[in-house]
Amino acid sequence: MNQPSVLTLWYKPAQTMQGLIENGRGHRLALVVAVFFGLVQAGRVYMANPEPGYAGFALGSLAGLLGLYFLAWLLRNFGRWFGGQASQQDLRVALGWGLLPWLFLFLALVFVLSSGADAAALANYYWLFFLGFLYGYVILLLSLAAALRVSVWKAFFCLMVTFLVSIFPFTLLIQIFVSFV
Repeated sequence: MNQPSVLTLWYKPAQTMQGLIENGRGHRLALVVAVFFGLVQAGRVYMANPEPGYAGFALGSLAGLLGLYFLAWLLRNFGRWFGGQASQQDLRVALGWGLLPWLFLFLALVFVLSSGADAAALANYYWLFFLGFLYGYVILLLSLAAALRVSVWKAFFCLMVTFLVSIFPFTLLIQIFVSFV
């Protein structure tokens, strides 16, 4: 494969990620994807409660970027438990590019909901959202496995350990902090 692209990610995610990592490319797009992913998540919050204004979008984009760096750091550390050998930059590329399907999925969902579509009618199409979510998860796992240079099972367990050991206590601390403010 000469030039890994966003298009090849959809049908050859592991090979695309290997090509990006070998060529030292894709980091800038991974950062952009993380920022836009944070913006889309902030858009969902804004649709639910527009009272705080547009500052949430700036915080969302910052959270997406910082989340990418934080999660890459955690995955590198926990990946060592499973024999993974990846730099943080390689993991940021894998995570950023692996988030592309979910970015498009959530962007489509926010767009449909903001266009005034009936939420009850959309509930009939939950299976499409589920399939897209599942496909995005498979792409993320294959990308992480390629970056860590481990099997897909080890990448899965590494991701699960990362979330169980780190993310859940971290979000609990944030919720406790927010409750006091």
